[in-house]
Amino acid sequence: MPLFRKWSWLLVFFLLPSLWKGPGLRAQDADYKAYTLFLYNFMKYIEWPNPEGDFVIGVVGESPIKKELVTLSETKKAKGRKIVVKVIATPEEALACSMIFIPSAKTSMLKPIIEKTKNKSILIVGEREGLAKKGAAISFVIDDDDALKFDLNKAVMESKSLKAANLLIELAILVG
Repeated sequence: MPLFRKWSWLLVFFLLPSLWKGPGLRAQDADYKAYTLFLYNFMKYIEWPNPEGDFVIGVVGESPIKKELVTLSETKKAKGRKIVVKVIATPEEALACSMIFIPSAKTSMLKPIIEKTKNKSILIVGEREGLAKKGAAISFVIDDDDALKFDLNKAVMESKSLKAANLLIELAILVG
């Protein structure tokens, strides 16, 4: 990959989300526009086997990210597929999704969702740091400089037959 192109993606993944964080914002003051940008890039740089129908993003419970994802879905597609956002309340509802976002307040749902979606090609993304070590494929991390980054668990990705592009792997903090 040409050096310029690689640097431009580094900007997209790391610089822009940290610019969206206003002065004085701390980790607990999540910027869901930045999270949404990351989720959209995950849609673009992860390959799902047999992609069919709508790309359904399930948000566990109510979360401010839902509004940002709905706004995204009005203008963007996931590799040509319509993006649909739905709130899910049970692990069974996760089975109808391509991606699940687990907000920090709903971390207790991680284990039941992992069990229900075992061996299914459903990307589980946790808002809280450390969830990739506990079975999510990806979890967000806010570093000491308040920059938004992400952990990626390659073993979980492989068990779900999900393939991350090399660029995504290079930008991730690998765990597991």
